[in-house]
Amino acid sequence: MFERIFTELGPWNWMVLGLVLLILEIMAPGVFLLWIGIAALIVGAITLALWNTAFWVWQVQVLAFLALSLVAAYYGK
Repeated sequence: MFERIFTELGPWNWMVLGLVLLILEIMAPGVFLLWIGIAALIVGAITLALWNTAFWVWQVQVLAFLALSLVAAYYGK
């Protein structure tokens, strides 16, 4: 079920997640959700560029999001 959602909506999942996290950051400031939201937006942009490639499956997208979130949170503090 989740695989179908990820494959059908693609980059828009990441864009919506990023925007929701940024809105939550505005509502409950703490600067932590900012970096995770930015990471989600970056993965969404990369997914738009690499949408038709075979190696950019949803599992790789999630790993890229996790890695970018960790890097952004580490350097953003």
